[in-house]
Amino acid sequence: MKYSTVRWALALSFGLVMIFMLLILTRETDVLSVIDRTDPKLLLGGAALEVFGLFLYALSWHVLLRSSGMRVRLTKSIQITWASLFLLYVTPAGVLMDVSRAILMGKEGKDTPASTASVIMQRVIYAFAYALLTTSSIFMIYFSDRARFHLIYPFMIFVALTVAAGFLILIAASHRGLVRWLSRHLLSFYYRVIKKAVFPEEDVTRSVESSVQGFSAAISDMARSPKGALLSLAIILARLSVAAGISYGVFISLNYYGINFWEITLVMLVGEFVTSVPIGIPGMLGFVEAAMTLSYAALGVPLAVALAATLLIRLILYWWDVVVTGITATVYSGGIRSVLSASEQGS
Repeated sequence: MKYSTVRWALALSFGLVMIFMLLILTRETDVLSVIDRTDPKLLLGGAALEVFGLFLYALSWHVLLRSSGMRVRLTKSIQITWASLFLLYVTPAGVLMDVSRAILMGKEGKDTPASTASVIMQRVIYAFAYALLTTSSIFMIYFSDRARFHLIYPFMIFVALTVAAGFLILIAASHRGLVRWLSRHLLSFYYRVIKKAVFPEEDVTRSVESSVQGFSAAISDMARSPKGALLSLAIILARLSVAAGISYGVFISLNYYGINFWEITLVMLVGEFVTSVPIGIPGMLGFVEAAMTLSYAALGVPLAVALAATLLIRLILYWWDVVVTGITATVYSGGIRSVLSASEQGS
């Protein structure tokens, strides 16, 4: 699908209009009065903590790269991860984040199929971490306040499906033939994008069969050696916990204590899930704010406080991330432009 500046502007405008409508419907004066009593020191602390959270996300991928046999510096993994995250935050096509990591790693002279395998494995592990933290939050809410438990029944179904899907993927990864069949289809998509990127032809003309072999070997090696995957899982859990802690800190900065940590964590995970929905809105602006605000309200938080907290949380977990990753993306401006150029050519 052709990347269009007009399309991007329209998608971004749509998200901003949704946020504006939320403010109007909630009475913007009430929301602003809640925000006005925020402790800025706690917000600054949350911003600093989020940089550490971004580091943890990059570290989880770095661990998988090393477990697949790739030798790459941690600083390089951080730069590539943050630059690709910038694409996820500001472009309608979030899938570019994964493609760009493979492209940028290939530009560094590393094995593209192996790096692609590590990206896909990280996605699977992230789903496990999400399900585990969601499950933990559900149990803690159940034991701390059973009167609210009926509000989170839908999450239990989602967790069960996520865990089942994750186990099926890991079992499939141990069968080389099945991995080769799946990877051949996956790489056909990745290489349609990679081969259109503006790189020397010799860097991207590797035969598909050779790529499939490297890809399937990397997936199978990671599946048979779980230490790297388990360490990556622990790091991703730490990253999600950092985001939950930042969200909790926002409520403290607002001097509101009518919601507990585990409920805040569950709503943060709602935002994470909505962010992953691929409907072409940069950062799922508007949709995440609406989902989180309504979730907080469903848990008994006053609507003005719910929207104020959501906007401040997004200020740290989205807009601040755009700044941090955007600075990194400028270092990789040539690579980022190449990926965007590939998107403009493809359909």
